[in-house]
Amino acid sequence: MADYVSVAEIKADMPDSDIESMSDYDTVLSEMITAASRLIDKEVGGGKDYFDVPTTDTIRYFDGSGEEEQYVDPMISLTSVSVSESGGRASSNYTDWTEDTDYYVWPYNYSALNKPIEKLIVDNFAGSKGKFYSVKKGIKVTGRFGYSDNPPDDIVQAVKITVMRWFMRSKQAYQDTSASAELGQLMYTKSLDPDVIEILKQYKLNKVFL
Repeated sequence: MADYVSVAEIKADMPDSDIESMSDYDTVLSEMITAASRLIDKEVGGGKDYFDVPTTDTIRYFDGSGEEEQYVDPMISLTSVSVSESGGRASSNYTDWTEDTDYYVWPYNYSALNKPIEKLIVDNFAGSKGKFYSVKKGIKVTGRFGYSDNPPDDIVQAVKITVMRWFMRSKQAYQDTSASAELGQLMYTKSLDPDVIEILKQYKLNKVFL
């Protein structure tokens, strides 16, 4: 599983901390980084390593929409699409469709936009397919599923904020409140930092992808 930041990056963002030149906390910081990275994945609903997709292809199946458009889990590259046109689910029942002949990927300019592929659209001009057949588990898609090859800068920042927040809480035995002498008040800890919640809004999915 991928960590979205390194221990060195966390330390670089804490120049006034006593950990900057120490290795004593490296193990616990590394564990926090992994936990924060997976928490970010979970919060957006994208599955593990959503922002640092493995290089190997995987296969996922989807129920056929019965329409010209077929939504798929976000993916950064697509290798093949096979459709059960007969309604069966044996390997021989799936017919390979050709990209840019039978279907297009959307967004059309996903690579230039630094966005993942989100759906497939039947080519109703040059192709002969008409629609994605309404078959349960009728769409077989092979590719690399997730949002990006490398974590976007704001996702990196979200992980940093979370890790540094956890680290400071750990020094207070994970109490729910801490005192600020400068402000003369108690500060209450929430599940996620408000800035992190704001960062993640644009990446939120409507369902959890596994």
